Amino acid sequence: MADIEALELEITSDSNSATDALDRLTAALERLDKITGKATGLSKMNTKMVKLNNTLSNITKSVVSVYAIKKVADILGGFIKKSNDYVENMNLFTVSMGRFADEAVEYANVVSDVMGIDPSTWVRNQGVFMTLASGFGVVEERAYTMSKNLTQLGYDLSSFFNIEYTDAMTKLQAGLSGELEPLRRLGYDLSKARLEAVALELGITKAYNAMTQAEKAQLRYYAIMTQVTQAQGDMARTLEQPANQIRVLQAQIEQCARAIGNIFIPALNAVLPYAIAVTKVVRELAEYLAGLAGFTLPEVEWDGGFSGIADSA
Repeated sequence: MADIEALELEITSDSNSATDALDRLTAALERLDKITGKATGLSKMNTKMVKLNNTLSNITKSVVSVYAIKKVADILGGFIKKSNDYVENMNLFTVSMGRFADEAVEYANVVSDVMGIDPSTWVRNQGVFMTLASGFGVVEERAYTMSKNLTQLGYDLSSFFNIEYTDAMTKLQAGLSGELEPLRRLGYDLSKARLEAVALELGITKAYNAMTQAEKAQLRYYAIMTQVTQAQGDMARTLEQPANQIRVLQAQIEQCARAIGNIFIPALNAVLPYAIAVTKVVRELAEYLAGLAGFTLPEVEWDGGFSGIADSA
């Protein structure tokens, strides 16, 4: 009897142990399922991240490509602008120089070959000087001589004072027009008292205020040329110095850019009429659609407030 009871107790104990083991296995499987589920979620997230990274990579490549295309377009646009600027400068020069245009272009090219300057810059500034002198009523032959000498002087002042060509040319144009301050900053005096003294030295007894604009312009030109003797020819004397060599290099780069721009001008001339026509059609279509949508430009009343302000003033 005791043996039977002991056997029953052992069987019960084994059954409980098996149940506990089964419960532990079930719990372990549940934890494994949760871990597997999380791993599956992480795998899906990783897949999504890979796709997102690929998308961002493609977008980045597209942005880089667009930026590169824009930079190339900007560079080519700069080249084309250099070419167009030269055409505009030559137009100004040809019109202003009149019958001296061919002679002046030949001289500009000679100076360019010897000094390494950009002929486009030369012809533009000489054209401006010619226009100023002619506008003051200076006779054509005298105006041509003045324009050529003042243009050369602009390069010499640029070299002598180590300033930009444009700055030197602007100062001389202002001086020829009767402005005192620009050349005074370089140490040259174009005041009325100075001009009257110069006139007396030349044996001119006519009062400065009684002179014509042409006479005043020529007197100012003479006063400029006689005060800048130290600077005259400075660029030729110091052409081998680094500052002037850099100027020559910049001029050569300008001419190189213009030559490249010339390559694209024929194609541009062929395309522009069609581009203008298409743009015009799109504009007219947009205006028509805006009209259908009820858009009208607002009418501005100009009389009310402004007339009162004018009366008050």
